[in-house]
Amino acid sequence: MMIFVTTTDAFADEKLYEKAYSLVPEYRRAKADRMKMRENKLQTVTAGLLLNYAVGIWNTKMREKNYKTKDVQFRRVDADSIIKANNQCFDYDIAYNSQGKPYFLSHCEIFFNISHSSNYVACAISDRPVGIDIEGGRKARQNLAKRFFDESEASWINECQSEERFFRIWTLKEAYGKATGKGVLDILDKIVYRLKEGKMTAYIDDVPQNFTIVERKVDDLYLSAIQL
Repeated sequence: MMIFVTTTDAFADEKLYEKAYSLVPEYRRAKADRMKMRENKLQTVTAGLLLNYAVGIWNTKMREKNYKTKDVQFRRVDADSIIKANNQCFDYDIAYNSQGKPYFLSHCEIFFNISHSSNYVACAISDRPVGIDIEGGRKARQNLAKRFFDESEASWINECQSEERFFRIWTLKEAYGKATGKGVLDILDKIVYRLKEGKMTAYIDDVPQNFTIVERKVDDLYLSAIQL
């Protein structure tokens, strides 16, 4: 699994935004045009460029004989890099399943997922289903933990009224929901995360799961990714 993170900061410059806008596929330009808030337009266009970049890097790695897809790679990239690397050959057609999960129509062997929060955009890409979530920069909703999280999770968060603990659990649940295509509301109380020997372990019906869990602190935000 590869994880890429960038920011929309550079595209606040109108000329650079227009350049980025011209590079992304038509469907993404149309989506950006429908957005009323400038922040959402920047996120949409930046996400298109970052996905293109991720596909390009993934294809390059797949040609390396010794590359192991089970390994996790994390990379922060800047606006200049994703613009220079842009190649329309990697703008694969996207479709959506019945749950709204996006997938490549003609390249079903490649899985991807995108998340954004404020001025950050993150993308995960793999040869197995993936989900990613990046969040923070706002007050943790402790009431959600009490109402919808497992009792063990809520207790762990409330031990020190920790916003960090809340966002760790929330982003992990969100990432799992996106990886499975079920959505976070359908799995909030079905998958439970517990800290074990310094690492998060996922449980379903008290049975530990062995899928890949990645957690990263990205400046003031929390990022979690799941590879099934």
